[in-house]
Amino acid sequence: MIDETKKDKILWAGLKEFSEHGFDKASTDRISKDAEVSKGLIFHYYGSKENLYLFAVNKCIDDILEEFNNVKFDDLEFIDALIKMTELKYSFFLKNPMHYRILIKSFYNTPKKMMKKLEHRNSELRQMGINIIVDMIKDLPLKEDVLSSDIVTLVSSITDTIEKRCLSHLANDTEGIEKIYEVIKNEYIRLINIVMYGIIA
Repeated sequence: MIDETKKDKILWAGLKEFSEHGFDKASTDRISKDAEVSKGLIFHYYGSKENLYLFAVNKCIDDILEEFNNVKFDDLEFIDALIKMTELKYSFFLKNPMHYRILIKSFYNTPKKMMKKLEHRNSELRQMGINIIVDMIKDLPLKEDVLSSDIVTLVSSITDTIEKRCLSHLANDTEGIEKIYEVIKNEYIRLINIVMYGIIA
């Protein structure tokens, strides 16, 4: 019989451990101590350190999807909606710093054999972002030769570029999210304005 309370305690202790140390340096000894259970119980409920890690990453992804899947920005201009979405995302990570650290570490430090098991979940996150952008641009008065899919590609590329450059080094510094947010927002606005209005004076 599964004791859900103990299983949840192990998962939360795992979230904490993986967020602080990543997969390779995470210790099941520390997890068992933090969860106040025997080490054997970790393997009884989750089978292995790898499975516990996958559960932890999936928990983070599920929470993000639940938070943002139904977000709508119908009353905002396109750029304002993008900025609002960015604010909501960073607000979520400030409230859930373990989620932030685990996802950053999962993108940059997860062993390749496990990355394959997470590809589908990562694609769900990407698709969620695409769906939000598509919803934002559905009522824009686009030029005849501009495709919605091209806008999605450009906006997604800008987002990915900024996040890869600015956020990967913040995996161990939750407070850094707040410090760098204004820089990220200003750069985002500048680049999106170029997409919207072009580069020729």
